[in-house]
Amino acid sequence: MYLTFAEYKSLSGKAEESDFPRLELLARKKLDHWTQGRITAPDDDIRLCMTLIIDRLDDDQNGEQDVSSVSNDGVSMSFADAKTSDQKWEDVYDRVVEILPIELVSLCV
Repeated sequence: MYLTFAEYKSLSGKAEESDFPRLELLARKKLDHWTQGRITAPDDDIRLCMTLIIDRLDDDQNGEQDVSSVSNDGVSMSFADAKTSDQKWEDVYDRVVEILPIELVSLCV
């Protein structure tokens, strides 16, 4: 386990405690995949990355819907900054890469 529920909550995690064990496992698997299994011991950076991933998983689980356009009585509006789930995952991955040292996330190491 890279992150306890208490550590997760101290980093402002928003998932429920009952969902946490499953989300932590899924997040750990994703982070291990992204780092090609190079994590030897969790540190503050790993815990922060886990929190980001768990929150994204929790949003996916709870069916977070993004409104990209609205139509009402013939008036339509589109929102250019709305992101798809894949784009949100790309944002999480980019943040993880920025946080972790290069030897954990580079394919060249």
